[in-house]
Amino acid sequence: MKVQIVATTYIHQIWDKVEPYFEAAELEGTGDCTTCQLKLQIVSGSVSLLVAVDDDGVIQGAAALSVQNQPNHRVAVITAMGGKGIVDAEVFEQVVVWAKSQGATKIRAWAKDSQARLYRQKAGLITTMNVVEKLI
Repeated sequence: MKVQIVATTYIHQIWDKVEPYFEAAELEGTGDCTTCQLKLQIVSGSVSLLVAVDDDGVIQGAAALSVQNQPNHRVAVITAMGGKGIVDAEVFEQVVVWAKSQGATKIRAWAKDSQARLYRQKAGLITTMNVVEKLI
């Protein structure tokens, strides 16, 4: 499995292949972003799209990340990630390499409990805080 960055010029050509991975990641369940809005963020370049491709060139997973500057770190934030091809320790290491190439010093993801367990088991991410919120 190989992780590749997708240039913004090709997003429209492959969106139908990656959208199901983001839908499966329960992206819309947060109320923060729909898959259509995520596509717009990727096309505009504010979020990057990485895909896990098998030896036959078939996409087996996708991740959407943005890189943000914080006071002590440059953080690659996973907006959405799905598919067995990318949520795998060996493959996820390629995402880490990409994040480092963007100057990131850590990777962060907002995750439900089930997603956090999967990310811990398959990608080595650890829970560092809980996020609570209230609609106002």
